[in-house]
Amino acid sequence: MQRWLRLMMFFSLMLAGCEAEEQTHVEEVKEIEPTNYIQDPGDVVDMHGDITNLEKFYSFVDHVEQRKKDEIRVVSYTTEGAPMLHELIFDGEKIHSTYDSTRDGFGSGSIEETSCAGIAEVNTDGRTDYILEDCSNPEGKDLTILVVVEK
Repeated sequence: MQRWLRLMMFFSLMLAGCEAEEQTHVEEVKEIEPTNYIQDPGDVVDMHGDITNLEKFYSFVDHVEQRKKDEIRVVSYTTEGAPMLHELIFDGEKIHSTYDSTRDGFGSGSIEETSCAGIAEVNTDGRTDYILEDCSNPEGKDLTILVVVEK
């Protein structure tokens, strides 16, 4: 009889441990769920090449060159319509970049942060690519902020 009670207690404890672990996992998932994106009137929005507030982006690039503090958010949409948020904060010396792809159900769904020294403009075949340069952790990542195509 004692053996049976010990066995029952052992399985009860095992079940309780599994339930606690499962609850912890659910809480972790909730922490990384994306918040709803509400477009700000000041956002630079790239909807498949149609860019709004482009003058704000050019102003940000000028401020980086002049070493003036500034910040901006560039929002690019995927083919499926998911917003990809790229926040850039220039503190007068470095650009602090936060790229949030958590709303993209087909991509990595991550938040990537890095610090960069500046922005490079690359002109080719009727388009200009704006790319972060001299970053702390590029690791082969695409550091393109925005692509402007001449029309």
